[in-house]
Amino acid sequence: MKTFVIGISGVTNGGKTTLAKKLQKHLPNCSVISQDDFFKPQSEIETDTNGFLQYDVLEALNMEKMMSAISRWMESPRHSPVSTDSGSTEEIPILIIEGFLLYNYKPLDALWNRSYFLTIPYEECKRRRS
Repeated sequence: MKTFVIGISGVTNGGKTTLAKKLQKHLPNCSVISQDDFFKPQSEIETDTNGFLQYDVLEALNMEKMMSAISRWMESPRHSPVSTDSGSTEEIPILIIEGFLLYNYKPLDALWNRSYFLTIPYEECKRRRS
């Protein structure tokens, strides 16, 4: 079955999840997988020399578990008939994968039909994180 996979990445608190959820509401046959759902337990997160937990690194995420979730979706995507502009009916399930380190994990590179990186001004990013 044909599928369409969209990657949305960018800075933390940059609007990735908000955009993905809004797209899901407007796109038929659309599912969302969020990288934030795959953080390891706090007990497994490394700390830096100042004692801060290091959540902003790929090692803080269980990417194998995320890849399993993606594989399960690819094997059995949610879909329903969609009418296209040409008047024919097609079933094209859409998967949006969103997260701040998507493009740092090479196994995901082969999946993208489209990929986007969201940016926001530094001051806005800082404001959202405080």
